[in-house]
Amino acid sequence: MEFTQLLKQLKPNPRILFNEEEINGIKARVIDNGRGNRIDFKGAWENTLQLAESYVVEQEFTVIYSGCSVQLNIPLPLVQLDPIDDPPGYIDYPFWTMYSRAVEDRIRYLAFAYGMTKEKRFAEKVKEYLIALSSFTRWFEFLPRGAEGNLSNAHFTIGAAIGYDAIFHTLSNEEKNAIKKAILVKGLQPFGIDFNNYDSHNIIASKRVAMLIGSLAILDNDCKEEVEPFILNSCAYIKNYLDSRMRDPGIEGLLYLNVAARHILMAVDTYHRSTEDYEFLKHAYFNFLPDIFIYTLGTAGKSSFVNFSDSFYSLDISYLMAIIASKNQNQIASWYMNKFSESHLETLLNSNNIPEPMEPENYYENKYSNIFPTIGWASLRSGWKENDHLLAFNASQSAKNHNHFDQNNFILHVAGEWLITNPGYQDYVEGPRREFTIGTIGHNSMLINEVGQSQMGRSKFVDWHTSENFSFVIGEATDAYDTSISQWERKNLHIDKSYFVIVDKVVKKDADGILSFLFHTTAQIYVGDQNILPGEKIEESHIEFVGDKASASLYICYPNDIKKSLEQHVGAKEYGSYLKVVPSENEQLQYVVTIIVPHIVKSEFDYSITNDGSFFSIQVNREKIIDYILVNEDRKSVWQTTSNGTVTFQGEQGWVSLLNDEPMPSKFSVMNGSCLIVQGNTVIETTEAMNISGFFEEDEAKLQLELQKDTKVLIKTVNPTNILINGEKHQNEAAIYHSEKGLLELNLKHGMYVIDLFF
Repeated sequence: MEFTQLLKQLKPNPRILFNEEEINGIKARVIDNGRGNRIDFKGAWENTLQLAESYVVEQEFTVIYSGCSVQLNIPLPLVQLDPIDDPPGYIDYPFWTMYSRAVEDRIRYLAFAYGMTKEKRFAEKVKEYLIALSSFTRWFEFLPRGAEGNLSNAHFTIGAAIGYDAIFHTLSNEEKNAIKKAILVKGLQPFGIDFNNYDSHNIIASKRVAMLIGSLAILDNDCKEEVEPFILNSCAYIKNYLDSRMRDPGIEGLLYLNVAARHILMAVDTYHRSTEDYEFLKHAYFNFLPDIFIYTLGTAGKSSFVNFSDSFYSLDISYLMAIIASKNQNQIASWYMNKFSESHLETLLNSNNIPEPMEPENYYENKYSNIFPTIGWASLRSGWKENDHLLAFNASQSAKNHNHFDQNNFILHVAGEWLITNPGYQDYVEGPRREFTIGTIGHNSMLINEVGQSQMGRSKFVDWHTSENFSFVIGEATDAYDTSISQWERKNLHIDKSYFVIVDKVVKKDADGILSFLFHTTAQIYVGDQNILPGEKIEESHIEFVGDKASASLYICYPNDIKKSLEQHVGAKEYGSYLKVVPSENEQLQYVVTIIVPHIVKSEFDYSITNDGSFFSIQVNREKIIDYILVNEDRKSVWQTTSNGTVTFQGEQGWVSLLNDEPMPSKFSVMNGSCLIVQGNTVIETTEAMNISGFFEEDEAKLQLELQKDTKVLIKTVNPTNILINGEKHQNEAAIYHSEKGLLELNLKHGMYVIDLFF
């Protein structure tokens, strides 16, 4: 948009945090409390008002820095914070970050309370903060660095912009000019050092967002020329940020994704409110954001998230979900708001006209698992409900400051509990806690000769597939290590939404190199009825991680000669213990196979495994079901047969499930294959290699196909009464039934297909 056009379309104050129309809508929602929504708008307003009232009368406030055990008492009226000595082990500890956030939060609540009530006491308190900030010599903490690598000037600028905009009509011309000048000189102008910096780092993003919000707050004819460069530059940054997020592999964990996304959304929402331009809000990135958070959300109605990199299990993403639900009519974001939103200001402010919520299973059309290859994260899950489970896996190229040495790492959530765990946020003080929280030793990854990864990132997904009942992902993490290995692929297969098979393939530089595979937990560990304690060795192959309501069985399947022990990292015992698995073979090429079974109630489970070079044949018996799993670790399509001859296919890997000894499979998958034979019957045959997954039931069947070329597919089945191809009735020669052979012929162009057959 041309700047002159922007100025013409600019809405009157207030236009940053809210406008008068939105305030009227919020008042209506509070009165009728959402008209059937599960969001407690009345409670949110009561909590917001109570907090704003406490801010009016407080004489001081406290800022707690839990990471370094420091507490600051900030007297009011506000004065510029004096320099503070660094805590032990830290250099340039950023005290002003939390200090400035506390100021921004107070202004936000007070400004909103004024907008809702028009009570003078709220406006006067906001003005007190604005006049105090205007008297500061600077809004950044470290004088030699200026605004470089500093969040405080972003928070102060946003807070000042919100306050100035909200009480604009109560200010005298002299007060307006003083506050405008402070926002321009102390806020915007120091951001000039980042004009050519398009890094997506959360600090850079926060500053460029503050640049736009501060500019939109003070923009008028009197300062057009001074403010114009900041608006144009911040808009260019935001456009580039949104575009690059769709292709950039960098991710610093969900905590900082939320921080950056919150600020970006704050900017684009403010831009829309100020100009009524939807350009930014409609970007595809705002479809990706709710998906990554919902797929990494825990189960059993718990608002608990994957804590890869510097992050925590507990995150408040209400702002993000509220904006996307209300502005983009996103039904999964609405589901999150209805289920997890808290009764606070963000819920109240940003839940305008949210759509009907839709549960994940329906919204994602039973796509339970999802792969995010750009960032190298995978979510393999059975669902989101009470007894479901989630295995999250990462093999990422990202090597930012908040990442860890944790490639090919995974964690497991079962029925509301984290049973295979990550340490979460790193400890910045040198010592065993830092070594554990940032290093490979603290993650469910691999050591070579007791040494972890030497490089952050440098990993990727090399193959993956998701379907309703069979999904897999392969991570390649070789380059994260030094030259002691020349390959490490970790394959995670999710079978029938019931259990996981993990196949590790490692090529060592020296045959006598010692590999250690780690499985961390804060749960109790049992072998049979015996509770295993740190320092004990384990002879059995079946180990159980037992939580309060759920458990996970680990079967160390291959090789037979393997050492197992329970360990704790000295100086980091609060993070729990870990199972250490060490193959005893002195081979350059090493395979390790592990089966993980999430449990709510223990059930029948038994397995057998055979190996011939790169070929593995696994048979699993469970509750009247027999699963046959075939894997070629050379990742080539070849003929493979189970050890008992029941299943044969041409392909790279696959799975067949037989129910109650029936001759035909109830469920199956073949990857990069062209033929499936079960008990002598050819079930699937194709002219080209493809990926196929599906199930057969008495009255229907469903097939998911990924075709790289135009392909003829022959399926052994009774004559369907109805055939849907990608949800539509088939036409012409796409589907032909050969009754004399009992074969359905599908002639399909290359692409993705879902075939529904009804009998």
